[in-house]
Amino acid sequence: MTSFRLMKKSVFLAGLLLASVSVFECKTARRPAETGRPLSASAETESLLNCCGSDRKMPDGNPASCEASAVLFLDGVVYVANDKDMPAGLSPVFSKPWAAFGDTAVQPAPLTAGPFLAAKKYEDFASNGEYVFLTTAFDRVKPGSTDWDAYNTILYWKKGDPAGVKVLAPEPGAATSVGFREPLSRVLAQNRPAFPNGMPYFKIEGLAVMDSLLLFGIREEGEKFDKFDYRTRIVAVPFSVQKTADGETIRLGSNWRIVADFDPGSVAELPKPLALSSLEYDRDRRLFWMLTSIEQNGRLDAYLWTATPDALLNNRPFTLVRDEAGRPVHFNHKAEDLTLLDRNHLLVIHDDDRTATPVGDRTRRPHQAAYTVLRVN
Repeated sequence: MTSFRLMKKSVFLAGLLLASVSVFECKTARRPAETGRPLSASAETESLLNCCGSDRKMPDGNPASCEASAVLFLDGVVYVANDKDMPAGLSPVFSKPWAAFGDTAVQPAPLTAGPFLAAKKYEDFASNGEYVFLTTAFDRVKPGSTDWDAYNTILYWKKGDPAGVKVLAPEPGAATSVGFREPLSRVLAQNRPAFPNGMPYFKIEGLAVMDSLLLFGIREEGEKFDKFDYRTRIVAVPFSVQKTADGETIRLGSNWRIVADFDPGSVAELPKPLALSSLEYDRDRRLFWMLTSIEQNGRLDAYLWTATPDALLNNRPFTLVRDEAGRPVHFNHKAEDLTLLDRNHLLVIHDDDRTATPVGDRTRRPHQAAYTVLRVN
């Protein structure tokens, strides 16, 4: 009886320690249900989102292309970011009420503040319930020129105030976040003798925020854009919120570190090479969700994973999410980002590039993005 009481006391104290990690988490997160079995998920709905009218053209006369790469659900509204430019009067970042998300008669509302229009190749949203973050791919830079700096941008704004969007940068007033390339490049090249001066090429496709950490998911890295390796690596950096004359400003710390370096190929039944395409922190379950995808020779494939914060931050393997029959949860799309609609539903947005993928009895057109709603059990 004494040992049982001691064990109960230890579990209680461990729970208090975990809860004290973040004041924000203590106020908002609920204790996850302990069912004694792993999560399972299944597709509940698959449909198409119209990012703009089918008649919208780019300046070169080509149709506007919806290659949705980032999605976030907040207070009944879904925010979407396209990794391609949009026609004049529109924006690559837009919003639409969830209640009308698949309604072709309801047009998205473009977010037209200057920073949204200036940045290029958006990849992932994240939110901690107070702030919203949005990153681009950081996959190109032109030495000696600022021409491609816009591909290296992290935006943030107070929840509910996208018009107040700011650029997250090492120095005040910067138009892009290109100054963060150097610490990212340096940390990615650690223990890589082939890159003594930093990783020359890398691509961000995931972004998550937990407590006072920003976490960047790396999909590609190597010598250059056409000579790289697919990766599933996660870099973490602390951040703080500072009071300034212009309101609150977010600053990143200097302790950039690789916290996870995972090989999805360790699950033998999955295709190769899978690589990270989304990262999301679930504050309710205190769990990370991750998407990995493959895009080769016209093949589009994606899978869903989870990891506890303890596992992710200590470089332990992710867990593949399966359906109730034990099969891997699988998408015949290049699943690019996910967001929680409620405790039991995930919205997954797909970036199928120019591929006319089938969605039910329809075929995706250039101005559309496919999406899936998953039920989590």
